[in-house]
Amino acid sequence: MAKDLMDREVIMLQEMEARRVGDGIRELRQRCGLSVEELAHRANVPHDYLFRLEEGHELKITRAILDNLRQASNGGG
Repeated sequence: MAKDLMDREVIMLQEMEARRVGDGIRELRQRCGLSVEELAHRANVPHDYLFRLEEGHELKITRAILDNLRQASNGGG
């Protein structure tokens, strides 16, 4: 139960943090040869949300979404 609560915890990012997170997500996605739409589909997140994340315009993210993106970029999801 505690892990489930942590997974849903919203992480609020500062503007500079959001840019770094977005850059990291984009680099990982590109290294894996995935489009924004393909990674979003695999990670079960809206592609416009993923685009905002990559651009550093989204200041809220959950641990579960980060985990989904990581797993999806590794061929899971």
